[in-house]
Amino acid sequence: MSQAIAEITAFEVQKPMFSLPQHESIRWTAEAHTRAESMRTNGSTQNEKSAYQIEKLFSRYGVNPSIIGFRSFDLNDLNNHNWEELEIYRFGDELCNNSKLSPYGKNINARTDYFLRKSSEVFRRFYPPIKPPPSHIIHVTCTGYASPSPAQRLINENSWSDTTNVTHAYHMGCYASMPAIRMGEGFISAMKNRNMNTSLTQVDIVHTEICSLHMNPLVHSPEQIVVQTLFADGHIKYSLVPSGTAKCGLAILNIKEQVIQDSGDDMSWIPETWGMQMTLSRDVPKKIAANLKQFLDKLVAPTKLLTAEVLLKATFAIHPGGPKIIEAVQKAFELQDAQLEKSKEVLFHHGNMSSATLPHVWKVILEEGLSPGHIVVSLAFGPGLTLFGAVFRII
Repeated sequence: MSQAIAEITAFEVQKPMFSLPQHESIRWTAEAHTRAESMRTNGSTQNEKSAYQIEKLFSRYGVNPSIIGFRSFDLNDLNNHNWEELEIYRFGDELCNNSKLSPYGKNINARTDYFLRKSSEVFRRFYPPIKPPPSHIIHVTCTGYASPSPAQRLINENSWSDTTNVTHAYHMGCYASMPAIRMGEGFISAMKNRNMNTSLTQVDIVHTEICSLHMNPLVHSPEQIVVQTLFADGHIKYSLVPSGTAKCGLAILNIKEQVIQDSGDDMSWIPETWGMQMTLSRDVPKKIAANLKQFLDKLVAPTKLLTAEVLLKATFAIHPGGPKIIEAVQKAFELQDAQLEKSKEVLFHHGNMSSATLPHVWKVILEEGLSPGHIVVSLAFGPGLTLFGAVFRII
């Protein structure tokens, strides 16, 4: 078995402000679409018909509460039906004829300001002044960007400029935890190769995802209804330390990525004037499934493990991009339900938190108390289409 360079440990979650039952979040989102459509048409007589059609679309295409029971949010708008009071999605009845207001809600500048303010608060909760500084912070997000970033602002506030470096891992989508741990592994390896003292090295990875900022209430397509009833907010921090340092956690045995050929139009995440626009093709699960077996062989080979044994005995930490993604992986590998139940569990209790989701799955798997040496295979997917995988060994 290959020798690990780094280990993942010390998971810590900062929960978003509230958790909303899925049926309530679907109802709120459908009403937001109805109100936005009313603003777009200036209160047209077609509103009643539009409301009925939108409700039917959400009933048909919204992610079922049996799959996602709850989603967590920082943006209080999604827990508030006083539409005139909302911070981003202001669609009150008396506002419909106000030409200064947009049926999209606030623009990308306002949403970025909110992201910076909320993410900075999350960083302060992760790092109270009494906490010793890490060697390095990797900030991971795909839902908001500002420079200086929340991580850099934290360094200034805590006077850590002589002790802590910052790297940004932005706009990679749901698989971003994988390149982040690859970066952290590289930092630890570089220090070791330079004969530097790595005994106190700690690379922290911090995810701040506020997906609720990026709803477009004027697009009522089935694809967008799935997207807007799937994603949620999430924040998580964990540390990479040199091999042999962690008392419990995941030793990294191998990491690999692959972009699926001829898939560039199947998933995207593009800035618009109102926020970030996601496209998601129906072909995504099928294309992922068609490439999984070959990808897994290449992922596992450097570890000297046997793929057949891994498929039989390993726990699979799958990014739950949606129920069809998990189903596609399970069918392709003929996995037992128990091998990927933690991915389904995280999806049910939190929704898809973009890049923060997979680390939540890793945390839950570690809390299960599996024996040291147990193998965990982790897979995530994102724009490209990109397959990203890692093989871990429980410490």
